[in-house]
Amino acid sequence: MSVNSAHHTVESQDIRGALQQAEKPLTSAELGKLFGQKSGKGFKTALGAEVSAGRIFAWGANLYWDRDPRVVARERLLNLAQSEVVSADVLVKRAAATPPKIKLLAVRNARKELISEKLLREVASPPLSKIKAKWNVNVQHPEPYLELEIGRLLVDFGIERSAERIRGFLALEQPQPEPDPKLAVSEVAEKMFAAMNRMAFSPGATVTFHRLRQQPELAGISKAVFDEAALLLQRDRRALLAVHGHAPSLPKEEQGELVADGFGAYYVSIYAL
Repeated sequence: MSVNSAHHTVESQDIRGALQQAEKPLTSAELGKLFGQKSGKGFKTALGAEVSAGRIFAWGANLYWDRDPRVVARERLLNLAQSEVVSADVLVKRAAATPPKIKLLAVRNARKELISEKLLREVASPPLSKIKAKWNVNVQHPEPYLELEIGRLLVDFGIERSAERIRGFLALEQPQPEPDPKLAVSEVAEKMFAAMNRMAFSPGATVTFHRLRQQPELAGISKAVFDEAALLLQRDRRALLAVHGHAPSLPKEEQGELVADGFGAYYVSIYAL
């Protein structure tokens, strides 16, 4: 789908590219200005089609971005819970208020998903805490909560240790990831980019990761390196990854065929910009 501007025809991929480079969601009018239009009314139909196809996302009334607000909400919740232990209400409000803002209901739903997926855990607040509501802990990064609990237990036994000393103990106990002995991520990314362009029916056409993994040059790559290579192409603005809408409900085997970003998002396909 294309839009005729005052200077040239704007293709859907141009719109996606502009939204990917944007630092925040844009209105149709703001997009119009980028392409030399006085008004963004001509973009409404194209934007609606891109939203329906899952290639861009609505962030409110006439607000669009290439990032899924649900995925962003999940990332914010996990990042906030990684640095501080707070109640669900405080966590949700902080995540929603972080620019660009996300609706409270969407963030609450994202928190429930993370609890259900056991990425966030609700724990009782300490006996002397002023906050009686349950606290939310990032399961993969529970250090702030463990620091508080270890300090409290030590005090109960008449032992005092500084927060720095407890942090040092927790840091020593954390397992360090081992380097992958296979091909460097950047090399795999180049192979993936060449394969997807070869397989695409037309420029910018979507290629599923299931098909990509079956290519001889990618078949032997570990999932961790394969996923990181796909994410690298998106970070380098060479490609876009399409989010799978209901990945958590899939069987583990099917989830394994998707690309995971480590923050709860799963991607089903990729297309070159």
